[in-house]
Amino acid sequence: MAERGPASFAIGPAAQASSQRHRPVDAGPAPIPAWEALAELKSWLRDAREACAAAPPEAAKAAEWVLDNDYQIHRAIRQIGQDLPPSFYRALPALDERGHGLPRIFAIAHDLLRATHLQLSLASAIRFVRAYQRHSPLTIAELWALPTMLRIACIEIVASALSPLLGGRVPPPFEASPWAVDPHSLDETERVARGIANLGLVAAIPWNEFFEATSRVEEMLRDDPAGHYLRMDFETRDRYRRAVEEIGRWSGRDEIGTAQAAIRRARDAGADDVGRHVGYWLIGEGRPALEEELGARLPRGTRIGRALLARPGRVYAASLACCALGALLLPGFYLRSLHASSAEWIGGLVTTFIPATILAVTIVHWIITRLVRPRILPKLDCARGLPRDCPTVIAVPVVIADPAEIADLAERIETHWLANEDPMLQVALLADLADAPQENLPGDAAILAALEARINALNRNRGRRRPFHLLVRPRRYNPAQGCWMAWERKRGKLEQFNRLLIEGDKSAFSLHVGDKTALARVRFVVTVDADTILPPASVGKLVGTLAHPLNQARFDPETGRVVAGYSIIQPRTEISPGSGRRTLFTRLFTGDTAIDIYSRAVSDIYQDLFGAGIFVGKGIYDLRAFHRSVDGRVPENTILSHDLFEGAHARAGLATDILLY
Repeated sequence: MAERGPASFAIGPAAQASSQRHRPVDAGPAPIPAWEALAELKSWLRDAREACAAAPPEAAKAAEWVLDNDYQIHRAIRQIGQDLPPSFYRALPALDERGHGLPRIFAIAHDLLRATHLQLSLASAIRFVRAYQRHSPLTIAELWALPTMLRIACIEIVASALSPLLGGRVPPPFEASPWAVDPHSLDETERVARGIANLGLVAAIPWNEFFEATSRVEEMLRDDPAGHYLRMDFETRDRYRRAVEEIGRWSGRDEIGTAQAAIRRARDAGADDVGRHVGYWLIGEGRPALEEELGARLPRGTRIGRALLARPGRVYAASLACCALGALLLPGFYLRSLHASSAEWIGGLVTTFIPATILAVTIVHWIITRLVRPRILPKLDCARGLPRDCPTVIAVPVVIADPAEIADLAERIETHWLANEDPMLQVALLADLADAPQENLPGDAAILAALEARINALNRNRGRRRPFHLLVRPRRYNPAQGCWMAWERKRGKLEQFNRLLIEGDKSAFSLHVGDKTALARVRFVVTVDADTILPPASVGKLVGTLAHPLNQARFDPETGRVVAGYSIIQPRTEISPGSGRRTLFTRLFTGDTAIDIYSRAVSDIYQDLFGAGIFVGKGIYDLRAFHRSVDGRVPENTILSHDLFEGAHARAGLATDILLY
């Protein structure tokens, strides 16, 4: 990001001069005239285009810039309206009367444009803001507001320069701020050209990089004693920074001091304590203690919301009871109008009880989804690959009755690998032969030979890595079922696979094709059915979620139950867009298949209210935590649908922003 040109040498001194000149005040900022006139700017742009079409010769070049790039101005106007709502604007620090009471970051935007001679870049913005903050640190809100303020400043510059070129025919609908005057003797045509060009640059600059390179709060949080902060994805880091901003605002302290207090709390925690991670004090269970230390005064709505969420079971049950009773009022009034007898009252209310409870559940869930925000789980960043301490295996449990099924299965597990290819990832096909009246059938040998050949072929195609495995279990006689079958079906497959990974117990499998030593270090298991599609990078997101320190399972030493964190992360599952159009049934139940379903979090009553979701058999589990939670808890031949049971004991978290098909 090296700067070139004579302007680069003036950026640092210009920024420090601005910092020393500015005097922030506690009062809210006065409105920026161009921001107030945002609605009128669209009609001004339309008039300017018409005037440019018949521009005089001396304005021809500027008019050409406007006519060719008016979409840049229109896009900037729309973006300003989206990114600068009044509530956010009021939170920006303002300057004193010498700065006309306008937002400090607005003055900084103009100063930056002047220091760079209207030649903006990511490097120059970072250099200017860093130099400015040597004397006066900027708030989180100010740093995020800079691109919007640059858009407003550029529109001011373009409008104030274009009007005299067109003979004053299209005066701007605002009074230009005092910083809009150019000190470098650029003529009006050059100011119009560079102002419009900067609007395109503002849209292209990666402002996430700018923020993390200039934020003093970010700099503080990177001192996380546990070392996890830098490993997290941007969204989670941003959530931590918003927590700092919020706690600082409620406690009347500056953001840097708030971040330092959180870091100090983390340093005082034990070496193996989850509190060693700064996130425990910002978004985790330690946040109330940090708020109390800093004297935070929570808004009334926040206090009420936390009080209700502290007793979710009681709130949920009471809400259902009230709504159910309310739903029974109408039939009750009707029975009363008929002067019903006692028997008729009992019969009528019993008849309407089930519809009333269904209506109550619908209403309560609808209200909760609008009052409670989706609970998004924090994540480590696995976009560049799985961490070395997170070796993972994708386990695909299947039952095979026909050799014709093998080609599709091999293609599916290869697709899983190709969509999520990583040196720390392996794929295991956990295959059982179909139930039979005897231990061995004549076609078994052909099935096993075809399976082994397919897995060996997949490994040969991968060279030295050999990430594919085949594990086959023999049939055992089950007196409860009266047939020969693999022990405990899918639940048994996963339990015995876990024992193989943890204890090295290979006795449950009669055939293992693949690198037997490669499974020794596995930490996480992604279990999916044969009909499941793993989208690209989905395994990394699942691993990043379960590996985050705030999501790791913590056990009660006396009961052995998971009391915090999760052993399982259940992603959101949808019917694939291709499959969703095949029949009327799938069209009705597929739902939204737009492109943004990959990144959108949705509400789930159980996760949002109770902090735990429902496991439906597709997701990722922490191998050792899951095994510790469910091992030995299920008597043989008692449970067929085991997912709910496992989710209840191992504690499943629902990540609705991660999608499987």
